[in-house]
Amino acid sequence: MEKIYVFSGLGADRRVFAKLDLSGFEVVYVDWLKPRTSEAFESYVFRLADHYQIPKQGALVLGLSFGGMCVSELAKYYDFKKTVLISSAKTKDELPKLLGISKWLSLHKLLPDAPSSKASMKVLTWLFGVKDEADQEFFKEIIQDTDPEFLKWAIDKIVHWENKQVPVNCLHLHGDKDHLLPIQHVDYSIRIKGGGHFMVWNKAAELSFPIKNFLN
Repeated sequence: MEKIYVFSGLGADRRVFAKLDLSGFEVVYVDWLKPRTSEAFESYVFRLADHYQIPKQGALVLGLSFGGMCVSELAKYYDFKKTVLISSAKTKDELPKLLGISKWLSLHKLLPDAPSSKASMKVLTWLFGVKDEADQEFFKEIIQDTDPEFLKWAIDKIVHWENKQVPVNCLHLHGDKDHLLPIQHVDYSIRIKGGGHFMVWNKAAELSFPIKNFLN
């Protein structure tokens, strides 16, 4: 069974992939390592790849949001067989401009101090496009488990990301209601109607077919 290495998002973990159908593949979830003091983004993703023994040639990889940026950074040096990106950015040009960056920075400020306050969660659920009450409870659990120190480090890497190289053999799925990474900045492969930044969870069925079709 072929392996696929799955990178989660910035304020998320492997739980958000629970509804995504990756049957037929051995899924290796790439959980975040604690960044070293002043560690460069490139150094961090190399260390992550080494820790999970990702082959330098022929691997299948999937990245969600910040995880997709990690995959794109690795793709400059790794010869991946196929790459899937969900709600992510391949290059710095696909990141939002001033308005979007301020949203990322707002997220940065909200999470460490009072992630479960009503005001914070109202903003976060809008940013991520989480509307269903049950989904909001699940989302709140994930937010509460977010490591604020990792978040601070990762936000800095996003804001200062300079990558301009697009991964080859790449399927990029993006929602047209993504408030964090607006679709107008993104050169996507497949547009998911009504998809927000949390669509890997609440639109998993729509994502699963094109992903498996691409990987197979």
